[in-house]
Amino acid sequence: MSRRLIIAAALAAALAGCGSTTEPAATTAPALAAPSPTDGGAAAALRDRYAATGSLAGLAEKPENASEQLDSDGVACGRPLPLLDRRLVVSTRVFGTPEGTPADEFVEVAQETVVYPDEPTAADAVRQIFGVLQACERDEEAGQVTTGHTAGKLPAGLGVPGRMVSATMTLSDGTRFPHRYGCLQQDRVTQCVWVWTRSAADTGTWFERAVTATATGLRASKG
Repeated sequence: MSRRLIIAAALAAALAGCGSTTEPAATTAPALAAPSPTDGGAAAALRDRYAATGSLAGLAEKPENASEQLDSDGVACGRPLPLLDRRLVVSTRVFGTPEGTPADEFVEVAQETVVYPDEPTAADAVRQIFGVLQACERDEEAGQVTTGHTAGKLPAGLGVPGRMVSATMTLSDGTRFPHRYGCLQQDRVTQCVWVWTRSAADTGTWFERAVTATATGLRASKG
């Protein structure tokens, strides 16, 4: 799955203390009335929280990953992902702790905004994608293995429908990253959040923050 490859590469670069030199391909999206890619998600709301806690240097947006269509290959667990041909706009932002961050404080957050033609299509996309993921026992690509896909419950009180799974990604050198992935839907727009850290507890904490901020932005966009 291409999103894993891109994020895993970012994870490995951060842990090794070296940055990416790859520039993203330019993309042009149709002008549609939709939330900004950073509305309420892994952008201002989360950076403000990080600054307030003082436990991390703060998450910075990684411009080399901006607006990448991370599902460009359209495959997860060896199966085609559904409804990719019906997406109108895809925009992705990736955030992470600075290079040199100790492993026990490392976090990577990605947020993808997708606009579909209508609300039923958006809802069906979420349903089908999570059907694929929850049936997946093992996803291997370029030496990276993700296992243990398990459906979970989103935090209470989000105010928008959605689904989530947890899993563990293991890099070729044996480094493990507990991972959570969740998607929320508001009308014809979905916003999905991925979180990787070095511990399941930290991943859970950061995922709750990210998905809560994302839900806040989606609800606000409707008004």
